[in-house]
Amino acid sequence: MNNTVRWTKGKHQITLGGEGGWANGDVVNNFRVNGQFTFNGSAPFTGDSLADFFLGKFSTLVQGIGEYKNTRFKIMALYFDDSWKVNRRFTLNLGLRWDPYFPYTDELGKLSAWRPGQQSTRYPNAPVGVLYPGDPGLPDGGYNTAWTNFGPRIGFAYDVFGDGKTSIRGGYGVFFDRINTLQTNQAATQGPFGTIVNLNGNAVNNFTDPYAGDVNPFPAPLNPSKDVKFVLPHVAFLYEEHMRNPYIQSFNLTLEREIAHNTIGRVAYAGSKGTRLYSGRELNPAIYQPGATTATTNQRRLLAGLGYGSMILVEPVSNSTFHSLQLTGERRFSKGFSVLANYTWSKSIDDGSANKGNGITHANPFNNAYDKGPSDFEHTQVFTASGLWELPVHFSNRFANTVIGGWNLTGIATLQSGNTFTVGSGVDNSRTGIGQDRADIVGDPYFTEDRSRNDIVNQYLNKLAFAPNALGTFGNQGRNRFRGPGFANYDIGLHKNFRITERVNTQFRFETFNTFNRVNLNSPTTAQNSVNFMRITSTLGDPRILQFALRLSF
Repeated sequence: MNNTVRWTKGKHQITLGGEGGWANGDVVNNFRVNGQFTFNGSAPFTGDSLADFFLGKFSTLVQGIGEYKNTRFKIMALYFDDSWKVNRRFTLNLGLRWDPYFPYTDELGKLSAWRPGQQSTRYPNAPVGVLYPGDPGLPDGGYNTAWTNFGPRIGFAYDVFGDGKTSIRGGYGVFFDRINTLQTNQAATQGPFGTIVNLNGNAVNNFTDPYAGDVNPFPAPLNPSKDVKFVLPHVAFLYEEHMRNPYIQSFNLTLEREIAHNTIGRVAYAGSKGTRLYSGRELNPAIYQPGATTATTNQRRLLAGLGYGSMILVEPVSNSTFHSLQLTGERRFSKGFSVLANYTWSKSIDDGSANKGNGITHANPFNNAYDKGPSDFEHTQVFTASGLWELPVHFSNRFANTVIGGWNLTGIATLQSGNTFTVGSGVDNSRTGIGQDRADIVGDPYFTEDRSRNDIVNQYLNKLAFAPNALGTFGNQGRNRFRGPGFANYDIGLHKNFRITERVNTQFRFETFNTFNRVNLNSPTTAQNSVNFMRITSTLGDPRILQFALRLSF
């Protein structure tokens, strides 16, 4: 529900509005019911992932009861805006939005939070430190409502010379985000609501009997009673005590000039700063000790004595920054021709891209800065251009002009730098149980530039420059240090309108996508222990596609 009221008074145009809503997010599925096995070739088995698979010796097994949740949430906001025409050349916009954040709740209280040293009264058999909605002092959403989310906005437009040909525009605003409801899936699948077992492979268990030496807790109840017994080690998904929603500061400054009739040039800076972004940290990592293997992960965890296995703590501690220079040239349609071209040079840095708050973000649970680096989606340079040309082919003969004349040519070109990537070791040499270790860089990873395409595909970077991270470490490589091959694509179209009557028109279109059938290489295989390490085994985009279309409009 959204309502807005506007009125004008003198040089001011005032806008007042608000929105509110209630929503349900119900999920019923069998996620992880069949079990998820992993094979990483680590000790104490063969040292080869494929051989472990054939022997039925898994590294880890995760099995659950499925996802069953009844998420409820509400939205409320009020906003104010004043567009003030200070004088003929200068306009100022001032605004404020109040955007309180209400945490998601679940009808059956399938959420939990971390409160060290406190014992749950809702589930007295829960390990110490985990509380649930219904426990004294814990809100239904796991953390408090954020009532003080005020987002100011300011913007301006200035006609520099007063002739309408040169303008400077700028703006700044604070915008509050709302987390994806996917996060509550993890909360609803943890014990005791949706029992999850996380086992490590050992000398006695295998495909045939994965629970050898352990108790198989399945089938398990969907709505457990107060005296339910917890499966240990308990796998938990927890909210940090001071949780609240993230926000982003966005700012921009643009200089625009009419260069000629229907032609403008634009230079702009755009940036943003994300604060209190959600991230998931392993609260209970295994601690490395000489001789440690992946089979002893749960025994070596920090809180193993309290009955815990893996514990994901969701906390608002991550950050991001984005800065860009944007150059634009535009010629509006005139004399049968139009074009729009844009070049962006940018840098995006964060410590966890596209994070939905539903899993482990940080590779090193003791140092969030270890993950600070270029964003997963960063493309430092991007150029795009599109155009329309009304071909100057006309005939005095009406029939010839109808068939041959009046064609339009269109095109779109896209060029951008490659995707960022990190080289992983593929093994848990940190022995933390997280599994996001990076390979050590032990040499120069780059080849000379005069290499054939076949050489690039077979070995993108120098494989000998990487080695498994040393035992007890996470790897000496920064996140997203490397970049894959660049991308280029060209689409071209040809179309013509055939008027049948005054009200009926037919358009014929012939379009080509990836016109030159360019093969855009994807990033290489980045797991250092893979047989395809540093080989490029896939491509981006489609091969050339030809398309004919006939559209009738009336």
